[in-house]
Amino acid sequence: MGKKWIKEHKKEHYYKNAKRHGYRARSAYKLIQINKKFNIFKDIFSLLDFGCAPGSWLQASVEFISENLRKSKKNIKPKILGIDLKRITPIKGADFLQMDIHDTSLQEKLIKFFDNKKIDLIISDCSIKKTGNKTLDQVSQIKICDRILEIAIVLLKKNSFLILKCFEGSELPKFVKSVEEKFHKVRKFIPEATRSRSNEIFLVCQSILY
Repeated sequence: MGKKWIKEHKKEHYYKNAKRHGYRARSAYKLIQINKKFNIFKDIFSLLDFGCAPGSWLQASVEFISENLRKSKKNIKPKILGIDLKRITPIKGADFLQMDIHDTSLQEKLIKFFDNKKIDLIISDCSIKKTGNKTLDQVSQIKICDRILEIAIVLLKKNSFLILKCFEGSELPKFVKSVEEKFHKVRKFIPEATRSRSNEIFLVCQSILY
């Protein structure tokens, strides 16, 4: 069997599993695999999801956090919020904010939503609409990541994780270096569920340095 067949088979596998388990997109498995590798959902009860549409990462997050709540037996109400320009069908256990991440009032709204408390985990599968120009697309994606990073530094708990989606290319090393100046540990990871033709890569950032 050729490599192309194997890649297409994996693609179909994740699509079918997503349908079977009720996830809105196969991308849920990217987050599941990130968690399997880095255990980012350990003891997590508050979460912010950037670029959440259509909602598969929120669905998986609700499952992980619900399990945390069951195991801990804590009498608390989790705070789970997704943000996107596109409206999504409501997800039980999560809230949604339709807003541009570059809106200057966003940070204030987030602080209010989380009751002026630091957030346990921030994740982002947020992506630009690609133009086909790889260099331009990479720069545009980094601008989104920069904005999310700016918000995360203010709102994220010191020892927590930030997950950022970037695109591989010549501009990535410089951006990674800038992130490494802000986090104790930054690792690159490509989940198996990522499409074979995609140039996306995730930065798993752990523990803010200041």
